[in-house]
Amino acid sequence: MLKQSLNRYKNNSTKILTLSPLMKFKLILSALIMCSLQAFSQSQNNISVVYGFSTANVDIHGAIGDFGYNTKTGLTSGVLYTKTIKQWFSLQTGLFYADDKAEENSILPGRSGINIDGDLKIVSIPITAKFTVIKYLFADAGLSFDKEINYSGNYLQLDQSGIGVELGVGGQYPFGRFSIFVNPYFKVYGMTHFNRAEDFNMIEGGFKFGLGYNF
Repeated sequence: MLKQSLNRYKNNSTKILTLSPLMKFKLILSALIMCSLQAFSQSQNNISVVYGFSTANVDIHGAIGDFGYNTKTGLTSGVLYTKTIKQWFSLQTGLFYADDKAEENSILPGRSGINIDGDLKIVSIPITAKFTVIKYLFADAGLSFDKEINYSGNYLQLDQSGIGVELGVGGQYPFGRFSIFVNPYFKVYGMTHFNRAEDFNMIEGGFKFGLGYNF
């Protein structure tokens, strides 16, 4: 009886070890798919609709002249995608549209007090890292790829197309599959300008508000 059981065990073991290459491939593929599905089910994705407001000024880097820029307000809106890598660490990207203002003033004789108003309509793709300090608090930082879509080539007009830097902190509150957040932020456009003739940087600070869906 014992001998028969041992023989059956050896036969089964031999069958397992002599699986065809196709069957081995199918087993490995099934295992990889199961692992991928498990990893995806454990990951967290979030898509948020974002709206915000800001104030902006222009840094002329001490340029000597008879002009300057006044602080103006602007609006921003967009969609933000967040991919959670760890409980405390996420990567973010998205697509944003900003409508900012640049008001130049001059002190030239005969032009004193005359302001040149300009609209800066900028489309941005941010790539940022988000650090969740505790469940309800976070900080984020990263780069922003910006394109000023209404730049006409006029030398009096600012061109803020380039790579900028953005920093922020914020608070978030999840409820079910949804979440809300507020994100005070600070951004400098054109740390690297696509237009080499542009020397000035627009500096923006404001608040973003978001409503997100977790999936």
